[in-house]
Amino acid sequence: MTSGWAPPTTTDAPRAGDGSLGHHGGKLRTIDCVAQSLAVGPIFSAAVLGAILFALSGGVGPFVMVLTMIGILGLGSLVSEMAKRFSGSGTVYEYVAHTLGKRSAVFAAGAYHVAAIALYTGIPIIGGILLKSFCTEHFGFDPPWWVAALAVLVFTIGVNLIGVQVSVRTQLSIIGLSLVPFVILTVAVIADGGPNGHTADVFNPSTVAAGGSILDGLLFAILMFVGFELAAALGEETADPARSIPTAILATILICGFFYVVTQYVGAIGSGGPEDVPFDFAALADQYVGGWLGTMIELAVLLDVLAVGIGFTAATSRGLFTLARDGLLPSRLTAVNGRDVPTTATLAVGAVAAAVVVVGLLVYGVAAPEDPSGVVVGPPDAINTFTVTSTIGAFVICVVYVLLALGVITYFAVREPVPGAVLAGVVGLATAGAGVAAQFIDATAPVGDARWGRHLGLVVLAVVLVWLIVNLLVNGDRVRAAGDRARRHEA
Repeated sequence: MTSGWAPPTTTDAPRAGDGSLGHHGGKLRTIDCVAQSLAVGPIFSAAVLGAILFALSGGVGPFVMVLTMIGILGLGSLVSEMAKRFSGSGTVYEYVAHTLGKRSAVFAAGAYHVAAIALYTGIPIIGGILLKSFCTEHFGFDPPWWVAALAVLVFTIGVNLIGVQVSVRTQLSIIGLSLVPFVILTVAVIADGGPNGHTADVFNPSTVAAGGSILDGLLFAILMFVGFELAAALGEETADPARSIPTAILATILICGFFYVVTQYVGAIGSGGPEDVPFDFAALADQYVGGWLGTMIELAVLLDVLAVGIGFTAATSRGLFTLARDGLLPSRLTAVNGRDVPTTATLAVGAVAAAVVVVGLLVYGVAAPEDPSGVVVGPPDAINTFTVTSTIGAFVICVVYVLLALGVITYFAVREPVPGAVLAGVVGLATAGAGVAAQFIDATAPVGDARWGRHLGLVVLAVVLVWLIVNLLVNGDRVRAAGDRARRHEA
């Protein structure tokens, strides 16, 4: 089944003959895999996107989030079932190879990893903007956003180069610290009850406010879970991948879903009223606890962005490593160091992110919107670069989720009948399809410069298709061997 494949050679540190990762040092545990999948960034998403979700859903954000979590659990169940059987470093690569075939697997792998890189490249920019704002407000130091962005980039790449155990445990520590101020805020708001007291209306779909829509909220909320499967990229470096990765994926969905439901409820009952407190967690912290907690909330969001960057760097570098090891990208990307870090691939991801920072600087400069008196009233215009890259990534990954769901439904309906998995697949397919549809429905479609993200997402899909066709014509044996290689990792 693997005839015709041979691992490319590199001039870096030695590696096992099969070209796999995870031969040096300790193996990862379940908690490490959970930390990797939590690169989905629940704290950042809740804080930055929570108010948008609440408005789109017409005030029933907690109800919408419960529905969304159920749908994502269907998709997560599919990935978990496949992770019990196959444990490579290519994430959906192996799963699609076993269900839809080699060509579809190569296309899905190319699209997925380009999308994941797009998601990562926006992290230094949004992180830099948050860091700039935090330094300005609390330290009286106002660095240019692009300098702060490069600092975030160097940190996330540097942590990954040290080793995967360091990177995932750094993520876990950051996430744990970031949760503390949100726990304090949750206790304070629930104990107070907010301006109008506790209510179950936010869980009642019949109380949707005018202008809101459960469907619009659902379509938007789906995108807040993109990346839940990132732990699968660590299959070759995990001690017991058949147990740890499925557990990590489902645990991540439940953790994120619970966190989103709680924060939606806290924002709902805590905002508004006579004090006219906005649906903003730093503002809520100022109102219900004190300015010190508002500062901690801001710091928590910034730290969570760093954790997201670390996780996506780990996943994307291993994706490039996998494609290069199969002869579909330059062989130099297979170079690893003594700690099994794909060094060249990691640096390549960092180089792409640096290029995006430069593009953001050239297109948007260092300016920020100002009022007529010249007072800055918003983040630097370069934040549009983040919205473009995140739109590309979320859109394309949802397309890959659709392919994954179609393949796995077929697998568990025909080749290895598991009725429960088929049902979960149908739910997951509907959820992933809704995530794609969200890009084209007026209420949830990208607006402003973010529309370029949707357009470029379509371009990415077209370019990956052309890349596959060229490889089939020029390197057909490599594509077939890549498919075989993707199908080797049986857990």
